[in-house]
Amino acid sequence: CCCCCCCCQVGANMGVVGMCKEHLGVALALKVPVFFVITKVDICPEHVLKNTVQSLASILKKPGVRKKPYLVRGHGEVLTAARNITSDSLAPIFLTSAVTGKGLDLVRMFYSLLPQRHRWVEAQSQAAEFIIDETFGVPGVGTVVAGTVKRGVITPNTPLLLGPDIGDGTFKSASIKSIHYKRLPVGQVVAGQTAALALKKVKRAQVRKGMVLVDERLQPAASWEFDADIAILTHSTTIQPRYQAVIHCEIIRQAARVVAMDMERLRSGDRACVRFRFLQRPEYITPGTRFVFREGRTKGIGVVVASEKPSASSTPT
Repeated sequence: CCCCCCCCQVGANMGVVGMCKEHLGVALALKVPVFFVITKVDICPEHVLKNTVQSLASILKKPGVRKKPYLVRGHGEVLTAARNITSDSLAPIFLTSAVTGKGLDLVRMFYSLLPQRHRWVEAQSQAAEFIIDETFGVPGVGTVVAGTVKRGVITPNTPLLLGPDIGDGTFKSASIKSIHYKRLPVGQVVAGQTAALALKKVKRAQVRKGMVLVDERLQPAASWEFDADIAILTHSTTIQPRYQAVIHCEIIRQAARVVAMDMERLRSGDRACVRFRFLQRPEYITPGTRFVFREGRTKGIGVVVASEKPSASSTPT
């Protein structure tokens, strides 16, 4: 996961709702540091706010979470929270109001002090890779893709490979016309930055969310199947081959089927090495990437171990 931190917002008058618990569970599964911003404290009665903070603190102290709730009320506490956020044992809590402005200065200060979890400077020396989050058709410009530079440096007129193609899953040549970073034209973007890239001679219909722009030196290939080490978080029955779930891996969102595993069946709490097969189209997926899979109330996490690069004639079954 490329994100450095997860911010969960909690309405002071609403309390900790189910969606907040879901987001906390995903952050814990992906091992992303998390902090909480309690909003609307200006309209919330004192006793309700107290109950909201207490319920949040009780959730954070549970065995599956094991985080220490840390209420931030001053600048010194912001420094302590920012310094220890990556230790996975601290969960800062901010009390804010967008109406009165209470606590917003502390949140801004905390954002400015957040340490980086990834070694982006080292990633800049690697071959370029850009993950596409959104696509746009801009009049007078053409096709524009927005996303994150995962590694390397990208400059205008850089020859890259765009894929996997919507039709055949291959990678095709593409060139960068111009680059915008924070709504301003720039000469380059580096690993760790988000940007918008204007592509030359590429129709918007040829680009979708989940595709990548990569350096041709990486010799990228889309995969129908990949092997992963997984852990089942919650499941009511058993998981066997032919089980289907939705894979959430970086920006990839697609259903996949279990085609093989090193155990006969899996239950909640089990770990195994499993081979997944995408159902709709091949995806560009790299070893070491963390992902979440879900199906109904079933949730699990995993790490990609290897991705199969099949021949051009390979088709889904």
